[in-house]
Amino acid sequence: MKRTRRNARNDRLAAVRRIGNAAMATVQAARANAASRVDEARANAAQAVSTLERAFEARVTRAMSRLGVPTSREVRALAREVASLKANVQRLARTRANAYKPDVFPMVKDERIDMQLETP
Repeated sequence: MKRTRRNARNDRLAAVRRIGNAAMATVQAARANAASRVDEARANAAQAVSTLERAFEARVTRAMSRLGVPTSREVRALAREVASLKANVQRLARTRANAYKPDVFPMVKDERIDMQLETP
């Protein structure tokens, strides 16, 4: 009889373990399913926000265009053009500075100095 009680007890413990293992497997599967659904919902939300952002940016761009505000591309192009013009002006200034030589007539200076020395 003692042997039968032990067997019955072991059978009950084994059944509880099987049920516990099955419950843990179900919980893990439910957790994985919930995580995948959350990831999917997050991806859908990000896509929806991205679509709304593009639509908003397009509307703002159209409104700014109607007001005559230049686009960022136009501003960058103007900045490049200004930099090019600035370089040209600097190059011309250097060329003119090199062309002008203040000591073109050194003899005149020497004569003035000689005249100042002789006059007193």
